[in-house]
Amino acid sequence: MGRPTYHSTDWRQQADRHTLLEDPVLAVHQIGVLGLPGGPPPGIDQALVYTTREGGFEVFHPPHRPRRVLRRYTAMYEVDLGIHPVRTRIALPSSQDAHEFDATVELDWQVTDPIRFVRSGHRNVPRLLLGELEEAARPATRGFAITDSAGAETAVTAALRDGKPLGEQAGLRAVWSVRLRRDQENIAHARRLQAIEHATAEEILAQQSGAAADLEKAAREEAQHRHRLAMQKYEAQRIDFYREYLGAGGVDAWALHVAQHPEDSAKAMQSLRDDQRERLRAQMSLIKEMLNKTGTEPFELEGPRQRALDAFNAVFGHVTDEPDVEKPAGPAARDAVAEPGSPPLPPQPTAADLSAWLPPLPPLPPEPPASSSTSR
Repeated sequence: MGRPTYHSTDWRQQADRHTLLEDPVLAVHQIGVLGLPGGPPPGIDQALVYTTREGGFEVFHPPHRPRRVLRRYTAMYEVDLGIHPVRTRIALPSSQDAHEFDATVELDWQVTDPIRFVRSGHRNVPRLLLGELEEAARPATRGFAITDSAGAETAVTAALRDGKPLGEQAGLRAVWSVRLRRDQENIAHARRLQAIEHATAEEILAQQSGAAADLEKAAREEAQHRHRLAMQKYEAQRIDFYREYLGAGGVDAWALHVAQHPEDSAKAMQSLRDDQRERLRAQMSLIKEMLNKTGTEPFELEGPRQRALDAFNAVFGHVTDEPDVEKPAGPAARDAVAEPGSPPLPPQPTAADLSAWLPPLPPLPPEPPASSSTSR
């Protein structure tokens, strides 16, 4: 049978630039005596590889194309030059046969030498690259336990970088990344252990926090109890203080009142004047009665009469001829004007003088410190 004189397509993939390819050879055409009449033109991102009668190969990278098909060409290959991603998962052995690492592999591959790829005859590029990756990675992961996935990943990365580039012998360029993790059984076991550790830590922390809260509550209650005792002692001291000075009456009681309420000094002075005036009247009445009393012998009244005269002289000896002082303002001061003929009153003491008459009150106990946190 002679050579065909027509355009013949041996094989064609129904693929475009968005198709996930395993074989970058999209179509194979036989070339007859009359060349390649008709048919759709190849894509602009595809390389054309021609075979010659002598068994050689010639390639035309895009956008270059042959002006005419020479008779020495026998076939044409349309080779895709795009970048194709691959993402898959493989199992790599550990130091124990019962456990395997779960490896996630990501590859981006591209045909860089169309002639070498056509000569290699490979039709499944992902399988080719993954086979080379497993060949370099399996010895590296054998020396690591299943729990040391990080060390195994570092060893695999070093082995792949030190070895030959993936797919180089087939005219490919591959960019890869590998991530290792434990198998699902070990991951589930580690998560159970972690949950137990977290629950134990929470329980211990709750107990410690509760004990601290109890101690703080006890300390606060003790401080409040001490404060109550101090307040009771303070109240007892105040009761004794007021009992002593209020029981004395007169000037001591008014001095205590004015020391605590300086605004009532005018009222206190008026009360003291009234008390002094009443005492003077009582003394005057007693002296008159003693002087005018009849029915007793003169010698019996000699001593009391002399004492009455001394008291009389003591009372009226302080009377001076000074004019009346100016009336102070206010209703309380107007009521405090002395009657004609009465002896002058002593000068009014100030609030500072009154407070100097009294001993200091007992100090107020401090408040218990407030708690920084609530009890449990």
